[in-house]
Amino acid sequence: MTVLRRLSSTVFGASMAVMIAASAPAFAAETLSMWVRDSAATAAPNLVDLWNASHEDKIKLVVVPAGEMVGKITAAVPAGAAADLISLDLIYLPDLMRAGLVTDLTDALKDDPNQAKMAQAYKDLATYKGRLYGTGFIPDVSVLVWNKDLFKQAGLDPEKPPATLAEIHADAKKIRGLGGDTYGFYFSGACAGCNIFVLSPYMVASGAKLLPADGNDGALEGADVKEVLQTYRDMWTEGLVPASAQTDNGSNFVSLFEAGKIGIEGAGGFLIADIKKAVPNLNFGVAFLPGIEEGKKSAFVGGDVIIIPKNTKHADIALQFIKWQLTDAAQLDGLAKNNLLPTRTDLADNKYFQADPRIVTIAKAIGIGFVPWVYHFEDMVEAKGSPWGNLLQTAIFEGKIDEAIASAQKTMKEIAGK
Repeated sequence: MTVLRRLSSTVFGASMAVMIAASAPAFAAETLSMWVRDSAATAAPNLVDLWNASHEDKIKLVVVPAGEMVGKITAAVPAGAAADLISLDLIYLPDLMRAGLVTDLTDALKDDPNQAKMAQAYKDLATYKGRLYGTGFIPDVSVLVWNKDLFKQAGLDPEKPPATLAEIHADAKKIRGLGGDTYGFYFSGACAGCNIFVLSPYMVASGAKLLPADGNDGALEGADVKEVLQTYRDMWTEGLVPASAQTDNGSNFVSLFEAGKIGIEGAGGFLIADIKKAVPNLNFGVAFLPGIEEGKKSAFVGGDVIIIPKNTKHADIALQFIKWQLTDAAQLDGLAKNNLLPTRTDLADNKYFQADPRIVTIAKAIGIGFVPWVYHFEDMVEAKGSPWGNLLQTAIFEGKIDEAIASAQKTMKEIAGK
């Protein structure tokens, strides 16, 4: 009887354990939030939707006006009220890392084989005091575009883009010779942000030191800085650039090129899809932005990085997403399949880009590009009256190149030292 009682008790206990286990709720799936700036709001859903379709834990996108993102982060993180993931303009990351608002990802990503293939520009920008705080997410990059039909009409080889800054000048002069409202070159003269994107790579390709990381760092160093500005000045005074360029704040960045009126221009990779859609019959090529010497080339790497803010409630799942978005599936089916550039350099030449070699060139530009690691980028470059903006206006349109460089160097170092 004792044995039977024990057996009965054991069976009853086991049955109860099974019943309790069966009735216990499974771990509930979580819903994470991700802030994304409005300018990346059409690209980010491609990755987020792909994640949501294949994972129990979901991500909800919240669009934040680009101009409000940094202020929103700095206010929300200390209060524990920030999103679980944040996609933001990469250029503001140094300020956030210095402020201690971003989660350190070094140990989590140091052995990740996909992170090892990330474009170097994103690695450099997301590093602070030897530690990694983010990675590439939605990329963009600057390239050179040229109108092949105008090249042919001007007696130039339509399949040969200019390989040096001097060739850009010479080719632009020949294209302007076609007369009328056709011009050789274009840039948005009153858009400082546009020109850090498409003008500065000519300087960096030739070895120039661009922006200072602190008050003791070099700024606008190298003879190449002056030579690039002088070339722009010459093209302006020779009438190779439309007069409207001087006051263009970026609203007509590529509109004249789309209209077939411009021979050569620096542009963003994201604009290529827009050009193809707006004017599918425009016969144009894409190349790297060259330097002063043949064989030199560079690009400004832009777009968004992705970070995990401090004090988030779902840092573990957020990290899973960051690792996942580096995989082949995410990079190819989430980005490349939707005409978006991968952030990994090994995937630049992929099956989705094979039909248009121009897109492969744009994707490869990310691998040779740079991004300046600076604090207060807004004040130094994009704000009204910034030293970078004043440099361009004074040097190119007024011709006071030496004076403009000296003034910009002084102000940039003052800003960097704050």
